[in-house]
Amino acid sequence: MVEISPTLLFAGILFSVPLQFYLSARSTSDAQFYLHEFVQQLREVYGRYFSPIFGRSSVDENVDEEEIGQKTLRESGEDTIDESNLREKGESRDVFGASSEPRHPRPPHIKYRVGQVVKHRIHNYRGVIIAWDEKAKAPDWWIKKVHGAEPIDEPNYTILIDTRDRLIPQIAYVIERNIVLLSNNAIVHPLVKHYFESFDGTCYKSRPWHTKVYPND
Repeated sequence: MVEISPTLLFAGILFSVPLQFYLSARSTSDAQFYLHEFVQQLREVYGRYFSPIFGRSSVDENVDEEEIGQKTLRESGEDTIDESNLREKGESRDVFGASSEPRHPRPPHIKYRVGQVVKHRIHNYRGVIIAWDEKAKAPDWWIKKVHGAEPIDEPNYTILIDTRDRLIPQIAYVIERNIVLLSNNAIVHPLVKHYFESFDGTCYKSRPWHTKVYPND
């Protein structure tokens, strides 16, 4: 097997990623995302291949975020969030789209935006998107309970479910393939006013604090 030196590998990525960046970016938001990805790849390559040479690493291996696998939603599965169960298990507050870290730059493949009204393809409830994650961020036990066995790589959305469809106010965490856009549908839920200040008939307008988390939505 031909061995590729770290220097050649680094140089290859150094020149190939900017090329992808210029060919792929279709807007300012897209350009920011690809540039961000380029910087992240440089850090990863440096930490993996050059730290043994220089005796240090710019990436702390102990804090690498573990990738959370996603599964295909079963028709019988229920993707609502039981907050009391989460508290009992002592789960992180950053799961289910609850992280306050700004979603910037916005990945161009994220199809929906906060404030948009959607309908669940399987369970038929309506709701409004209040958060999203590029990849699922949920406890393993919840993912196993809700999703099937086939791994997928897909954005997930946190949704306030309309109380006309679910009598008790509920929140759901749904994979992208299972929602479709609706128009002219205001959502009834006690938390709507917490996240949004107005509705124009198509989309909700986020409050200032919410806009800071999703500046490009």
